[in-house]
Amino acid sequence: MSSFSIFVSSSDSYSDIWDVFFDMFQKMWPEYNGTIYLQTQEKEYHHEGLNIVSTKVGKMKDFGTTLHTGLDKIKEDAFLFMMIDYLFMGRVNDAKMEEYFKFFQSKDADSLRLIEESFDHFEKTNNKDIIKCLPPAPHRFFSYQIAFWKKQALKKMALPHETPWSSEYYGDKRAHLIPLNLYSIKSNDLMPIVYDGRGCLHRGKWLDNAVNFLKEQNYSIDFSKRGLYDNDYQKSHWRVSWMIKRDGLKGSYLDLLLRHLKLRRC
Repeated sequence: MSSFSIFVSSSDSYSDIWDVFFDMFQKMWPEYNGTIYLQTQEKEYHHEGLNIVSTKVGKMKDFGTTLHTGLDKIKEDAFLFMMIDYLFMGRVNDAKMEEYFKFFQSKDADSLRLIEESFDHFEKTNNKDIIKCLPPAPHRFFSYQIAFWKKQALKKMALPHETPWSSEYYGDKRAHLIPLNLYSIKSNDLMPIVYDGRGCLHRGKWLDNAVNFLKEQNYSIDFSKRGLYDNDYQKSHWRVSWMIKRDGLKGSYLDLLLRHLKLRRC
């Protein structure tokens, strides 16, 4: 039996790609036989050969509230976290996944990231593949990339009103103030799960990385249903920028201020 469970962050609006995700999951990681918690709102999902538990948290207004409610459905205190649009694009190294999870537990870590994001400050560890990440590391100390997490640590990264983008932005700042006990693989050559950190979708449309990969796999899918992303970066940038500012005014700025004051008193 696999040593850890998995939490896949999703919503019912992504149900059309659940088959794609789990078909690739099963193909690339046939050894995995643990529990997979799929974040759903009202839908139930099953996939032959996989033990999938649908969280069915109900329809909630905000990502942060939905994430917290879904995480509370997990029985385990530690798990592997991933987003639904991180398609597996190569064979998973199951032995390394088990090794890294044992390391994560042995260090009482908050998180062990399975993709490296150019940390400037770090310490070597007793595992040649893994570094301990040290602040400061602006815009890198927290992200929703595939990683092992403690449940309570991950819940601190997103406030109830925040979106995935704003919780990454403010969560990074919270991680510095907590501070997060973070580890990472030291090189992406060591990635035990091969995937594209950009994801396979942007603004609900397919990115070219996923289109090319699925065609190479001879996987039959109608890309026209979601459409192809036209790579209008400027438009996307301003939309995300506004969401981050808006969520700051809703309480994220105040949360960070209170954390700063608490840290100074310690």
